[in-house]
Amino acid sequence: MDLQPHHLDALLLAALRTAPRRYRLPADAEAAVAGGTEATLAFAMEAARIEKASPAALPGHDGIQALFTRALAQLIREALAPERGDPAFQAAMLQAQDAQVHEHVQLSRQRAADRRTLRMAVDAIAHPGKLRREAAGAARDALGRLHGLAAAGAWTELAQAIGRLLAQELPGAGNFRAPLEAIQSSPALQRLARGSELLRLESVQRYQALCERRGPLAGSDAAAAEGRASAQQGRIAEHAAVEAFRKIAGMLNRHCQGATTYRVARGLRTPRGFPGEARKAKEEWDAAIVRGDACGEADGGADLVLLAETKASPAAATSDFPRLLRGLRRLAQARAEAVYAFASADGEQRIAGASLQGMRPIRRLLPPHVIYCCSAPPEALPQPLGAATKAVLLAEPASLAFAQQLARGEAPSHAALAPVWHALATAPRLQAALHQYETAQKARAAMLHPDDLLASLAHCLQRSYSS
Repeated sequence: MDLQPHHLDALLLAALRTAPRRYRLPADAEAAVAGGTEATLAFAMEAARIEKASPAALPGHDGIQALFTRALAQLIREALAPERGDPAFQAAMLQAQDAQVHEHVQLSRQRAADRRTLRMAVDAIAHPGKLRREAAGAARDALGRLHGLAAAGAWTELAQAIGRLLAQELPGAGNFRAPLEAIQSSPALQRLARGSELLRLESVQRYQALCERRGPLAGSDAAAAEGRASAQQGRIAEHAAVEAFRKIAGMLNRHCQGATTYRVARGLRTPRGFPGEARKAKEEWDAAIVRGDACGEADGGADLVLLAETKASPAAATSDFPRLLRGLRRLAQARAEAVYAFASADGEQRIAGASLQGMRPIRRLLPPHVIYCCSAPPEALPQPLGAATKAVLLAEPASLAFAQQLARGEAPSHAALAPVWHALATAPRLQAALHQYETAQKARAAMLHPDDLLASLAHCLQRSYSS
């Protein structure tokens, strides 16, 4: 027998609710501890967040604090491991320990501006185009060498060469004395020359090596290759989700009564001029299932019955989640009586505003017909802490002090990390970290493997016919 569209929509929602969640995070302290250091830390921070929101709701405060400080101590030990550790943390600790490394980092922040300043100043008197107008001789040759040194970034040698040129009083060089003296005495040249000296130090070279281990530099060939590999993984995940959605649409159409059809829309894009603020909101949706009457759809618009974002890994959804929520809140600002034309890879989709209003999140939870799709295998140990959160925790003064004690061969108590625990509830710099577990939980609770969704829908359809 065939079913009415509203009955099929209800079965799809039931399938979404009952499909297994392969990627959920640990729900209690025992499971968190079994999940490893990061899961333990994330669970303890979530307990701190809950206590901050409702102090009377969480017993066992001291036990959770001890759980947190022990896990943070272990994270620091793991970050310090010579080969498998965290090079970014090791670099930060070296900067905190070594005054010359710290000076190198401070000078590096304005190195690009200083280089531009010096090269412009040298170009003003020694650019090859200007020198062609000067009489041949020792002065022109000396100025040409200055230009070559500046172009090569040989700042110490440049300072020395300017000093020699000023001391020699070569014929024809008098017109350049004032600008040369200005370059020689400029703070930019002094900073760059000092930076060149620091680069010869073993501690600074070790710091640079650690920075290089953090990952490929932006714009490098290695970064481009990494980006291509990541994009390929994303395309594989999106293909798996779309194929599953096509099978779902086919299953629904086989059981649908009347002219209504379910179809897949890839790359659904929010129209220009759509109500609401577009800033930082998701505007393109990887895959959707749309239901509408192919004959009369232009009058009333189609309904959006399933909307999905695809991720190559479960962890990738956490950072995406806030933007997804903003995108859904914007969709929900549609006017109920309006019909909106969404561009997609499968042609224009005219969607009813009333259907879009149902996309509104409730208390930062996704509506049941909005999901993440992931075809990656479940993690042996879920990693709920993102790199940014770990970096923030490790950069806390108490964390750095604890790491320095370990590096000296001491055995500090994990209780020395209590200041980090107390700062979680009050310090603005830690608020994003405090809420990350909650965000990860919500994102992963909405994450389904395409095969699980297909199996769940098949089961719901079978039950419907047998009952």
